[in-house]
Amino acid sequence: MTFVTNYNLEQLNLIKCVIAIPSYNEVTALPILIKELSLVLNSEDAVLILDDSPLDNQEKIKSLVTNSFSDSKGMLLFLNSDKKLGRGSAVRRGMESCKKHFPNLQYFIECDADGSHQVSDIIKLRDHQSKIDLVIGSRYLSKSQIIGWSIQRRIFSRLLNFIIPKMLRVPVRDITNGLRRYSPQSIDYILKVKQLNTGFTYLSEQIFIVNKNSLSIL
Repeated sequence: MTFVTNYNLEQLNLIKCVIAIPSYNEVTALPILIKELSLVLNSEDAVLILDDSPLDNQEKIKSLVTNSFSDSKGMLLFLNSDKKLGRGSAVRRGMESCKKHFPNLQYFIECDADGSHQVSDIIKLRDHQSKIDLVIGSRYLSKSQIIGWSIQRRIFSRLLNFIIPKMLRVPVRDITNGLRRYSPQSIDYILKVKQLNTGFTYLSEQIFIVNKNSLSIL
């Protein structure tokens, strides 16, 4: 695994918000997301691409993403793996690296690379005025919309978000949503616990840990 940066220590110290994006062969959607996101970032924001693509695709993705980010005021970083370890493992690597490299970090945001999350919603999370330890960009609020999902996917999501919170006894309506903002304190608690799930289900594991330690969730 390689943490790729061309920035100096002083620049890293400026970063308060990291937007971490796990990726696997996202050649098409990721550059589009990065292009839109790059235009609304400031000098205190960093985007961290957590790429598990095969090595022959990593350089292609890095080039496409870097070109898409060229006009941004924010920082662009890559943390690559030489094999596919799962979405959950990628996010955990991102958390570990952010704790190591960004001493003034205030928020860690994770989102998907496939364009399923709107840039405007990512920025709403960044700018959300609260001290909540875990803020979820829920799809199931009265003003939320789900765009581009099939009926089957909608039903499956509803079932999971009904069953899993009851099993884990957590007061969350959208436990499978991959758009989230974490406080440094919540990251500390998550990283203290040995990871059980490496893929998509790590989303539920993270919430379980945060709730078990009586941290705030919104």
